[in-house]
Amino acid sequence: MVSERDVFRMMEDFTIPRDAKVTIHASLRSVGGIEGGADGLIDGLAAYLSDGLLLVPTHTWATVNRENPIYDVRRTPPCIGSLADAAAFRRDGFRSLHPTHSMTGFGREAEEYLSGEENAKTPAPVGGALSRLAEEDGYVLLVGVGLEQNVFLCAVDEMAEFPFPGHLSRDPFDIQIYDHDGRRTLDRGYRCHANAGGSRGFPRFARAFQTTGATRIGSLGEARVVCGSCPAIADVMGRVLSRADRDPLLSKEEITEDLYLD
Repeated sequence: MVSERDVFRMMEDFTIPRDAKVTIHASLRSVGGIEGGADGLIDGLAAYLSDGLLLVPTHTWATVNRENPIYDVRRTPPCIGSLADAAAFRRDGFRSLHPTHSMTGFGREAEEYLSGEENAKTPAPVGGALSRLAEEDGYVLLVGVGLEQNVFLCAVDEMAEFPFPGHLSRDPFDIQIYDHDGRRTLDRGYRCHANAGGSRGFPRFARAFQTTGATRIGSLGEARVVCGSCPAIADVMGRVLSRADRDPLLSKEEITEDLYLD
């Protein structure tokens, strides 16, 4: 049974500072038993990051779309698993107003860090909560899941200004957003991912990230954990995107060392 002490030990093994900003994607089933379940994992991570910020994705892209363009931060359930379900409506967290890629933050700076996400016109815009993890020495934890779950890589793609076409839908649409007080605003001209934003190709970066030290491997319970430095990941992936002559997210060609090493 994984305890809070085990969570602390994992974070310490990765040398993550107590004041860091950390986002996490997790398969709780892969971990095995966790004291307190999903809420227990959130409690442990938030306690370790006592001077930092824990960001749990609570995405709604499966249900908030062109056919159902309504996001209510108080009621719209996440579509990405039990950790998100637990985080979305906790009273000690603050859920962002991003209509399809919301996150719930735990920590003193949560509301300040996540404010303004209702103005996002894409899933992971430059200057948004995800992309700023690269500027603020953030970390991403993948607990029992692969790189295809790492939505921070979508932010890197946007930071690189989409050097290859086809990652976003062509036709924008408007989304109604209801905030924490029930006030309604309209997010005009939103463009969602096309082809899953190329996320199926994210695992092809694994070797590049590991070779350069952008990611490290550990464990929590029975789960394999990948810890990534957001600035380092952005640097490595950015090099590949700038050097490749074909879309590395959608092509089947190997990402060779000349694309990411100096």
